[in-house]
Amino acid sequence: MPIRPNFLERFAFYNLNAAPAPMLDLAGALAFQILYTAVQLNIFNTLHKRPLTLPELTQTLDCHERGLQKLLNALITIGYVAEKNGRFENTTMTKKWFIDGTMLDLVSATSCWATFLQELWPHAPEVVQSGKRPFNFYDYVSGNLDLSHRFQQMMVGNANIMAPDIVKKIDLPPNAHLLDVGGGHGMFTVHFCEANPTLKATVVDSEAALRTAQQHITAHQLDNRVKLSPADIWQMDWGQDHDLILLFNFIHHFDLDTNKKLLQKAKAALKPGGQVAILDQLEGTVSGGATNTLIQLISFMYYLFADGRTFSRSEVTELLNQTGFNNIKFHTATKWAGTSLAVGHK
Repeated sequence: MPIRPNFLERFAFYNLNAAPAPMLDLAGALAFQILYTAVQLNIFNTLHKRPLTLPELTQTLDCHERGLQKLLNALITIGYVAEKNGRFENTTMTKKWFIDGTMLDLVSATSCWATFLQELWPHAPEVVQSGKRPFNFYDYVSGNLDLSHRFQQMMVGNANIMAPDIVKKIDLPPNAHLLDVGGGHGMFTVHFCEANPTLKATVVDSEAALRTAQQHITAHQLDNRVKLSPADIWQMDWGQDHDLILLFNFIHHFDLDTNKKLLQKAKAALKPGGQVAILDQLEGTVSGGATNTLIQLISFMYYLFADGRTFSRSEVTELLNQTGFNNIKFHTATKWAGTSLAVGHK
């Protein structure tokens, strides 16, 4: 959990500029490395079985006792572990977000981000200077099946948090068909199918991404209703009989002109009255300092990794209007952390 200054520390850091606030960023980097070390050593799952003393945990994990003691002390300070009566145990936060991976797989997210920070982020200065990347992010991820699965599992958390609200905001007729473009892990499609018992769907993405989707589709017994199609979305025929097309966490990959072509392709693939749904982080529409900061950090990440970008609500509205969509509605929710849903009708 991020470093938590008390009232006097916050006043000194943020109001008086009497203490070096940039040190908090450095401390945050240390905190992430502490967390990643705990994930690598499987500390949280081990403590989930039962609280353990330091000697017991040292033996179980085959660690150096003094090193493990230092690590546990750091984990206590940042809120992941507690010590009671000489035994170490997970905190309530850790139990909710790291042990029960059905909602949010933070183990995959932590290890995935560690890989990105170690292998891709060091190229940031040269990317900013030249605008060119010495890697293709999508090839980089899909070329490593383990990394691809961890990446998709990280994104599953967003779907599980947001999808229950999203499916309530989009009405579909009986026997509708959904096309999930770049659907990756498939969990948005799963939620739509479970909310609409006669819905059938197609998920399009890379073969590597759809390996994860297949696991979720099978686990939810939807193999007879969901087709997985590994294909290049620009080369494949989208058909023309869809009632809903999802472009979730997708438009930030492209510039405005390319997104216009994307929406034209979506319109051609929809039935009259069909809907296109865009889910993405939109600038200028969120409240709260933490969320606004997160949007700007994400915006740079998109640029660094894949020449991506974030758009404003007005830009999305103009894109939808220019490509022939009307009755446009936007939806947000506090727990969506700066993400907005835009729905337009053909």
